[in-house]
Amino acid sequence: MVSWYPNRLDNFDGDFIQRHARAVALYCKVHVIYVKKDESMQPGTSLIVTAESGNLTEEIIYYNSTATPVKLLDKLLSYRSYKKYYAAAIHRYIERSGIPPVVHVHVAMKAGLAALWMKKKWSIPFIITEHWTGYHKQSVPSLYNQGRVFKRLNKEVLKGAKTLLPVTKDLGRAINLFAPHLPFRVVPNVVNTALFKYEPVVKPAFRFIHISYMNYQKNPGGIITAAAKLKEMGYDFEVLMLGNDNETLRAMANEHALLNSVIFFQQPVAYGKVAFHMQNASAFLLFSRFENLPCVILEALCCGLPVISSNVGGIAEVVDKENGILVESENTEQLVAAMKFMIDNYHSFDKLKISERATAAFNYNTVGEMIFENYG
Repeated sequence: MVSWYPNRLDNFDGDFIQRHARAVALYCKVHVIYVKKDESMQPGTSLIVTAESGNLTEEIIYYNSTATPVKLLDKLLSYRSYKKYYAAAIHRYIERSGIPPVVHVHVAMKAGLAALWMKKKWSIPFIITEHWTGYHKQSVPSLYNQGRVFKRLNKEVLKGAKTLLPVTKDLGRAINLFAPHLPFRVVPNVVNTALFKYEPVVKPAFRFIHISYMNYQKNPGGIITAAAKLKEMGYDFEVLMLGNDNETLRAMANEHALLNSVIFFQQPVAYGKVAFHMQNASAFLLFSRFENLPCVILEALCCGLPVISSNVGGIAEVVDKENGILVESENTEQLVAAMKFMIDNYHSFDKLKISERATAAFNYNTVGEMIFENYG
């Protein structure tokens, strides 16, 4: 049961959940069910798309509900359809394969409501892997600015779980502030280490790489400001900004006379191409305002890149003096100093060692086994 998953509307929505599913499918059969509203469809219609690969079956149900002039009524009708299609998918699965021994939920709301219903109806236990940054009060959006009903149901799902598996200790503690006394075990995000691996590429220039949606959370503007200050100090370097096109950021880089000379923007690319761009970079940059455990940091480490990141969420659980530098969120002066130190002391970072350490911790087999151990 997944609340996010790659789909025809967004190939990157919850792609880290898909990698978790592929990892645990190395150890057992996995059937993913995801229900997604698609407003391009005729109201009242649905479409089931199924894909199978080895032990993994992915079933995505697209639907569209009847539209009304009343926004609240629209939401209620949509949720009613969501529940109907989820229940139908669950019944189809049980008729074909029998009652499963355990249900694995990724992101409590709202797929966890289906798991809670299955527990009440068939006494099937469920576990939750949580990824949502919304348990942090500084997050936008945050659990704490949701309505009472959402918060009550979220807490009910969390408390109904057999096991809670946050992707970081920091996230587990944040969840406990909302729903106290819930024991948890950390299972991190996973990396396709067949793609993201160390390649000793000769780089023509010192290149920082930043990969994100280029939104408020990731604070890419802070990186541009830091780059401008570092350039004023006479340093020679590049910053590749890989992600959603943003005219405001382009204008900002242009104002600093950095566009296409120091700051280079590139649209999102296929997953394998991301690895290529990392392998052709010198270091990874992230200056987020809030996070859990960004997959891009793990992927960068597997490629052997030292990381400069703001010290938010669970990032300090994987980034230390051997593989990177942590700075305070929104402290541009610290970011400039870290970038300067990285260029001046790049030789002190053992890229192969960084890659080997990360690869051992975040590969499919290691994480898949960690997940599977919680199914018993």
